[in-house]
Amino acid sequence: MRDEDRHARAGDGDDGGDARAHDDDAHGRTEADGVWDDGLIARRVTESGAADLVPAEPRVTRSMPAPPLAYDGPLRSRLDALRELVGLSRTRLDNRTLAEAGRVLDEAAARRRLSGQHTVIAIAGATGSGKSQLFNALAGVAISETGVRRPTTAAPIACSWSDGAASLIDRLGIPGRLRRRPLQGPDADPQLRGLVLVDLPDHDSAAVQHREHVDRILGLVDAVIWVVDPEKYADAVLHERYLRPLSGHAEVMFVVLNQVDRLPGEAADQVLDDLRRLLDEDGIALGEHGEPGATVLALSALTGDGVPELREALGQFVSERGAAGRRISADVDAGGRDRAAPRLRHPAAGSA
Repeated sequence: MRDEDRHARAGDGDDGGDARAHDDDAHGRTEADGVWDDGLIARRVTESGAADLVPAEPRVTRSMPAPPLAYDGPLRSRLDALRELVGLSRTRLDNRTLAEAGRVLDEAAARRRLSGQHTVIAIAGATGSGKSQLFNALAGVAISETGVRRPTTAAPIACSWSDGAASLIDRLGIPGRLRRRPLQGPDADPQLRGLVLVDLPDHDSAAVQHREHVDRILGLVDAVIWVVDPEKYADAVLHERYLRPLSGHAEVMFVVLNQVDRLPGEAADQVLDDLRRLLDEDGIALGEHGEPGATVLALSALTGDGVPELREALGQFVSERGAAGRRISADVDAGGRDRAAPRLRHPAAGSA
């Protein structure tokens, strides 16, 4: 049995019918069923990065659906304009542009029907970046498996800090057996209420299915924490496949330099400065001096250094409840109206 199933157990499994799912069914149900029964023995993550066995109190909560998301007037107007543009111009747009604009409209409609009280944030990173260790540090419980075996995370795992997020997690396709709760009780973190954190497989995994999980979920979440390490922060795959194409999503992006405990003296500051330089070259606006943009931080998930600063930034970000709207707005800019309009002015050769 894998560590993630020994340390934390949730409710119903998926249709796979494996032994773990049947074991879960015998003990409790998921939040998606309206009841959360989290009587687990988990491992508390200490500040030193060690994990102690901690009995979590059995918790049964009947959750009501959270109020749906409400887009502001300007975003509604932009979506209406994109819908009208596509409807009037189907014969003048190439199939790829039509498909992308349609995807943006579909996802905007789907997200709007779901909770506006929750913010879904994915933790993404390369093999060995320590993203699962950071996931555990934020949750306060050893939820996601960590270790030297690569890849460690084979499927996305979701952790919700409050009730009412089941439909959002359903949309991500994460089954009940891979849904968890953070540390409960007096040590729980109230400032993250409303957060749904998703630990993704490695984006550079050798397993095709893992990379497909990453790409699919990155298209659905409200924001992303990119975890990089001192060795691979300049990796071409990260910048060319992900960061550069998502440069317009800077306001819903965190970039975290992990494992700074491995860097001597002033080396951490030097690597962080170089990371900022690369992000600037990618076209990613940096949220500094009060300007909107990506949040860039350095930390060590192992020692806990810098983790409180990230937790505070996430708490502020989640409390604003604006990430979903900003994500959809960036999608409209990147793949919707701003992509379709130039093709109307300059149709591709051979297009209808």
